[in-house]
Amino acid sequence: MEELRFRILGALPSLVSLLVTLAVLVSCGGHTEVSFTSTGGTGRVTVSVSDPPTCKGPLAPGEVDFNQVWVTITQVRVHISASVDGDASGWVDLIDLRDDPMQIDLLDTSDTACILATLGSTSSLAPGNYQQIRLHLLSNNPTQGAATPSPNACEGTGGFNCVELAATGERKILLLSSEAQTGIKIPPGRIAGGAIVLEAGQSADINIEFNACNSIVRQDDGDFRLLPALHAGEVSVITETIRGRVVDTATGQPIPNATIVVLAEQPEDDGVDRVIMQTLASVTEGTFTFCPLPPGNYDIVVAAISGTGVTYGATITFAVPAGTTMGDIPLEPQKGLVTSPGAIEGLVTTQDVTSNPTGSDVALSALQRAAPEGASAVLVTVPLFGNSTANVATEVGNTCPLGTACANYRLFVSASNPKLGTFNASGTNYSAPVAGDVFYSINARAFIPGSGSLPNCLASSLITDRKDTGDQLTVTPEGTTTAEPLAFTSCQPGF
Repeated sequence: MEELRFRILGALPSLVSLLVTLAVLVSCGGHTEVSFTSTGGTGRVTVSVSDPPTCKGPLAPGEVDFNQVWVTITQVRVHISASVDGDASGWVDLIDLRDDPMQIDLLDTSDTACILATLGSTSSLAPGNYQQIRLHLLSNNPTQGAATPSPNACEGTGGFNCVELAATGERKILLLSSEAQTGIKIPPGRIAGGAIVLEAGQSADINIEFNACNSIVRQDDGDFRLLPALHAGEVSVITETIRGRVVDTATGQPIPNATIVVLAEQPEDDGVDRVIMQTLASVTEGTFTFCPLPPGNYDIVVAAISGTGVTYGATITFAVPAGTTMGDIPLEPQKGLVTSPGAIEGLVTTQDVTSNPTGSDVALSALQRAAPEGASAVLVTVPLFGNSTANVATEVGNTCPLGTACANYRLFVSASNPKLGTFNASGTNYSAPVAGDVFYSINARAFIPGSGSLPNCLASSLITDRKDTGDQLTVTPEGTTTAEPLAFTSCQPGF
């Protein structure tokens, strides 16, 4: 839930901006501020990093909780072409830290104002339509003579990017693929409007979001690998936020000692509401803030587990504008004598273009079908509860189907249908959860390590059991539902 964001602040009122989100285990938030000072049609860029530490909590989603996630940033570049690779000519630096790499803890709680660090500045960004961004991290095995951070928070792990496990305090290396050499790719499909559009003398407000905790894969051997996934959008010079408070629907008060997961989502072309930002609400007050957000509407999805282990089903609020204070969002406890979540498990397989086994990182999410008032139903991503394996790494093994690499997953979800409401500034009305069977679908996206953060198999996204009736997965409290296998083919690296 830790996102790394780059925010550009300008002296002029006109803005064109970008928000980019890296996604997949458990999300975490941050942003980088970049100021443009107009100088004859070009600009000066100053970069800083900020983020709320949303991965910290005793029941935070994901198989492993982290105290710290350290990454070492060396460079951020932009290009007017959407398709060129990282070695092509024409790349322009937003920041260049190769002579003095900056190591940042994405879960740092020392500053509540969201500022983690200032990365640096550059000047003379020419006007143009910049359709691609690349964020570079220092290799864990840099070339001889390359600058490295001192001190190195990852000393003893064998690298310069690492995680600290909450359970033991042990620091372990965070493995990288091509990110160190070619940069983590942010293509036009993940940039609002398809590009950063800078006109002569114009300032812009760019925001890159890096969901650190939702972007870490735990491999079978116990190692951790970075799996980035990004989105983009516009933010204003005055920070856009969405605020709210989560309460128990019966008492109207915050849920005692609860772990409350809050998602801000927008639909993609495949009809799935995907996470743009994710955070945890306050344990004592139930309050949360998303900041900064690009202008537009968001679907806010909330679910929780109380301090006594009671599961609360999702509440979905559709069409919440950025810059809004939502008021109270009611959560309803799961019905029945058993209040523990249900589980969905299944198998993912991957093959290359020659139908041979190939290892891949796979990001999984649980979906529930919901219909905004007066609109068609959409598949909404719902929060996962502790010990879910939302990211898995496929490997060749004796239990895999012939000719595949495979991995098993297990996702814990509420055995309850969601409460629904469409935002109204004068007060949002929420419907009661639909009675009867509780249906889910599972979505998976596969990434060959080193693919530049984009799904790169023949089917880049698979959704199992997505029909309205009959074929969806039925979830029951404390029960385990087995999904049909998700098979990815023709997987290949791509940059």
